[in-house]
Amino acid sequence: MWSILIVFVLSIVAYWFTDGLIPKLRDLFVKAGLFGVDLCKTSKSKVPEAIGVVSGCVFLVTSFLFIPIAFGNGLMDREHFPHNEFAELLAALLSICCMLLLGFADDVLDLRWRYKLLLPTIASLPLLVVYYVNFNSTSFAVPIQLREWLGTSVNIGRFNR
Repeated sequence: MWSILIVFVLSIVAYWFTDGLIPKLRDLFVKAGLFGVDLCKTSKSKVPEAIGVVSGCVFLVTSFLFIPIAFGNGLMDREHFPHNEFAELLAALLSICCMLLLGFADDVLDLRWRYKLLLPTIASLPLLVVYYVNFNSTSFAVPIQLREWLGTSVNIGRFNR
C-alpha cells in the first residue's frame, strides 16, 4: 500500500514539475528553432515542437526515483532479489529512453522514414532480450475488467508460429 501512495505522490510532484518547466523552456526551444506555426489560429504564434522531450525526461527521472521504492526490500537480500522483474523494468525504461531520443531526433534532424523504421527496431532490442532470458514467456496479465471473460492471463505463444 505504501508503494502505491508513494507512486501517487511522485506522480503529482512530476506533474507539477513538468507543468512549471514547460513554460520556462518554451522560449529556449523557440530560440533554438524548434518550433512550428499554428495554422488554425489567426495570431500565427510559434509553437515549440520538441517540447515533449521535457515530459518524457521527467517521466524517466520519476521512474528512476521509484526503483529503490519498488525494489528496496530486496536490495540487501541478494538471494531473494527479483532479478527478472528488475531486468524487465530496466529494459522497459531503456526502450522508452530510446524512443524519446527518436522523437527528439526526428524533431531536430527531420529524419527520413527509413530511419524511423530502423530506430524503433533497435529500441525494442532490450525488451526482446528480456523476453528471451525469461524463458520465452508469452503470457500477459489481463486487465481486471476483462478477467471475467479471458481469465487472469492469456498466453499468446500459439500466435508465434
